[in-house]
Amino acid sequence: MIVKYKLENSFGPIGSIAGKILFLVCIIGNLFYSISIISILFLIIGAFMGFSKTDIFIDTENHKIRFSSTFFGFIKTGKWIDIDDDMEIGIRKSTEKWQVIGMSNKSITMKGTPYKIVLYKSQNIPLLTLKYASTIEEAEKELEYFGKLLGME
Repeated sequence: MIVKYKLENSFGPIGSIAGKILFLVCIIGNLFYSISIISILFLIIGAFMGFSKTDIFIDTENHKIRFSSTFFGFIKTGKWIDIDDDMEIGIRKSTEKWQVIGMSNKSITMKGTPYKIVLYKSQNIPLLTLKYASTIEEAEKELEYFGKLLGME
């Protein structure tokens, strides 16, 4: 059985919203006005920014995992990684922030979720982020769930 988890938008929450707005404006503009090369270019850029995301696929039967970037919302990339006995999963504190500074020098800052469930290679080298959690209790529950799902203790 293959389990899928959406991690995040490729351009962050602000870039994703901006891309979707650009995509929608170009669609509406092309309906009422003549279609031009520039409008098609902006349509493609908006679709790329608005719908690109990252996913994690876990194959529980074959003990494999795949980090996938999905471009335009439907073109998937990434390769399968076999789960070894040396690999471990753990909780890692995250300090990610998304910030946009506008033309009027006003900034918008959005904080990410504070905890990550991470797959480590041997010697505690982080390999993949499996999921985000907002509290330590939620992170511990997800850690236990992923341990069972991946066959780790």
